[in-house]
Amino acid sequence: MGVEKYKLDKANLAVDEVIFERISSSTTSKEALDTLHKTYKGEDKVRVVKLQTLRCEFDGINMKESESVEDYYNRIVMLTNQIRLNGEDIDDKRIVEKILRSLIRKFEYIVVAIEESKDLKTLSLESLVGTLQSH
Repeated sequence: MGVEKYKLDKANLAVDEVIFERISSSTTSKEALDTLHKTYKGEDKVRVVKLQTLRCEFDGINMKESESVEDYYNRIVMLTNQIRLNGEDIDDKRIVEKILRSLIRKFEYIVVAIEESKDLKTLSLESLVGTLQSH
């Protein structure tokens, strides 16, 4: 059996216009996949630089005065997901500690209570957010 080749066109792809433009000159699905892989996964050097930027962003992120706990948590989750997608393992303990260190001042007494009453090594992110929201 021979391998059939298909011409890439918008009709048989489930991608948006921007992505389609990136792969439209590809003649095979493998070539399109390689292009997407290089674009989104990046070469090793690009990935290392991206991880460095994401780490720096993670270290510097803080809750805003006008931000809800849920919105702040969502920003943290989006950032940590990007870090994980780029190949770095970041455990929940580190994220819990970061959240507790970076909350606004009005949560100071709650942070102290959480640190005194809970085991931070086993505290889940969902439990932490639930506790913060309840206060």
